[in-house]
Amino acid sequence: MKLNFTKHFHIRNMLGLFINTFAVISFSNSVMAEKIQPNIIYINTDDWGIGKVPAYQMDEVSQKIIKTPNIDRLRKGGMKFTRAYAGNAVCGPSRCSLMSGKHPGNAAWRANSKEPPVELWPPKHPMLGSVARDAGYATAGFGKLSAGGTEKPETITGYGFDYWLGFLSHFDCRDYYPHHIYENGQQIELPKNRPDLLEGTIIPSNKNTSGGVVPPGVGTFTENLYVDKAIEFIKKNSEIKKPFFIYLASTVPHGGMPGGMRVPDMAGYDQYEELTLREKVYCALMTHHDRNVGRIIDAVEDLGIQNNTIIMWTSDNGDEDSYYLRTDTFKGNGDLRMYKRYLYEGGIRVPLIAWWPGTIESNSTCDLPTTQYDLMPTLADAGGKALTEEMDGISIMPTLRGKSEQQTKREYLYWEFYERGKQQAVHMGKWKSYRKNGLKGKTELYDLSTDISEAKNIAKDYPEIVARMEKIMEKEHTVHPRWRLPGIDPELEGDQKKRKRGKNK
Repeated sequence: MKLNFTKHFHIRNMLGLFINTFAVISFSNSVMAEKIQPNIIYINTDDWGIGKVPAYQMDEVSQKIIKTPNIDRLRKGGMKFTRAYAGNAVCGPSRCSLMSGKHPGNAAWRANSKEPPVELWPPKHPMLGSVARDAGYATAGFGKLSAGGTEKPETITGYGFDYWLGFLSHFDCRDYYPHHIYENGQQIELPKNRPDLLEGTIIPSNKNTSGGVVPPGVGTFTENLYVDKAIEFIKKNSEIKKPFFIYLASTVPHGGMPGGMRVPDMAGYDQYEELTLREKVYCALMTHHDRNVGRIIDAVEDLGIQNNTIIMWTSDNGDEDSYYLRTDTFKGNGDLRMYKRYLYEGGIRVPLIAWWPGTIESNSTCDLPTTQYDLMPTLADAGGKALTEEMDGISIMPTLRGKSEQQTKREYLYWEFYERGKQQAVHMGKWKSYRKNGLKGKTELYDLSTDISEAKNIAKDYPEIVARMEKIMEKEHTVHPRWRLPGIDPELEGDQKKRKRGKNK
C-alpha cells in the first residue's frame, strides 16, 4: 500500500490545529469562569448538630429516620467539608462573628445576652452585607438576623442588606408562627398567626402530650415566607443579570418559647411509633426546612443559573437536644465530645456543604479547616475586592473554584466563649487545645487525627505544643471590659474596689 505523504501531512496539521484551538477555547473558558462573579446563597441553620445530617453518616438512627433528600442532593452534587467550624459555641456569638467577620477573641459578642452588642453600632468597619454590596452584589437577609441580643431595625439595616425580612432578636425568633416580623425595618402583621387561631398548637412545656401541628389553612410558617421572598429576589436579580448574595438565617430546628416547635404537618413522622411527639415535630421541622432548600435549588435550576450560583448550607453551632427533652434516640454530634455551649468539637464542629454545578466536583470532600467568619472575605474575593485588615478570616474561593493549590492556609483557629465557664480553644493542624478560666485553668491537648472524641488528654506528653497553644490563647484574646480572662486581663478599678470592700467586711 502506497501512502500519500502530502495528504497525511495536511491531516496531521489540521488535527494539531484542532487540538490547539480546543486547548485555547478550554483555557479561555477556564479564565472566563474565574472572572465570572457567582451568586452566593448562604443557608445557616440553628443548632443542627452534624450527627443529625444524614449526608455526614455519623449516626445510624439519624440516617434511618431523618429525611433530607434536598440536602442530600446538595451533597451528591457538591462538596462536603469535614473540618468546618462555627463562629462560636452558641447562636448570638457565632452569628456575631459571621456578621462582623471577627473571630471570637475580637468579636463584640462572646456570650448570649438579652442586651445587644453595642460595639457593633454604629459599625466601626463594614459588616457582612456591606462587604457583599461593595463587591457588587445585590444583598438580602432573611430570618434570624440579629448578631446578639434584641436589636433595633436600623442596626440590622446597618449590616448592609438591600432587603431584609425577619426578627430583631434571637429570642422572639424561636416561634415559627409569630404574630409579626419586620420587613426592611417596618413591623408587619401576620394575620393568620393570631394567638386565638393557633390555640392548642403549642406543645405544653416539658410534656409530650399534644400540640406541635398547625392545621391546614391556618398560620404562616415563617420559613416558607422567607423562601417565597428569597425566590422573588433571585428571579428579580437574575432577570437584570445582577449578582446576588442571600443570607438565609434559618431557625430550624431550634425550639423554646414563646411558640416553640410547630410545623404545618408531621411530614410523615407520625408513622414512627418509637418517637415521642416532640421528636416527631423536631424531625418534621428538619424535613420542612429541607423542602425549602429544594425550592431554592429548583428555582436556581429553573432559571438556568445553577452554573453561576453557589449554595452553601451549614449550622451556627453544635447540637442541642433539649427541645425534645434530651432522649437518647439520636447522636446529635456523632462521636464528637459535648454539644452546644462548649468549645469541644461537639460544640463548634458543624456541617458545611457547598454546591456549584460545573465548578465544584460532585460528591467531593474537603478537609480544609474553615469557619463562618471566612464568609466575609470569600464574598469580597468573589467580587474581585481585596481582603482588608478588619477581616479575621480567609477566602475559600480558591477551594470552591477547584484551585486548592491557590488556597491560603491558616496556621490555626481560635475561639473564646463566656458561658459554662470562661472557655478558650485552639485548633492547629492535628492538635486541639482547650482551657477554662484563663491562666488559672489547665490546658488540655488532643490529637484530633487519632482522637476525634477528645477522650485522651495528652498535654503532659507534649509540653512544647501546650506552651505554643497557650501563647496563641493570650495573643488572640482582645482586652475587653466585659470579656475578661483571669491572669491575662488587667484588673479594672471597679474590681479592685469590690475586693477591698470584701476584705473590710
